[in-house]
Amino acid sequence: MSENIKIHEKDKNIFDMLQAEFTFKTGKKITQQELFSNLIEFVSSRKDNFFGRVSKLPLSEKQKKKIRSLQSDWGIETCEEEIDFVVYGARR
Repeated sequence: MSENIKIHEKDKNIFDMLQAEFTFKTGKKITQQELFSNLIEFVSSRKDNFFGRVSKLPLSEKQKKKIRSLQSDWGIETCEEEIDFVVYGARR
């Protein structure tokens, strides 16, 4: 199955450079389809790392401030053990 996807010019240039560098370093030619498939396989095997980068972690100070603004004091004191029990369902 063949699909077309839109790619920014900058990304296309990087892709072309990767293809050329692969050929230079290995002495073997690789088609763009093969390169794309290899990139997808590589990213798929490192999903956690990839998703972390794509989701822009760590958060910016502005994002942290926004999250902190949602916090409120309910007037109830808790200890770590109570929090662990509520979050994880078990006591230490």
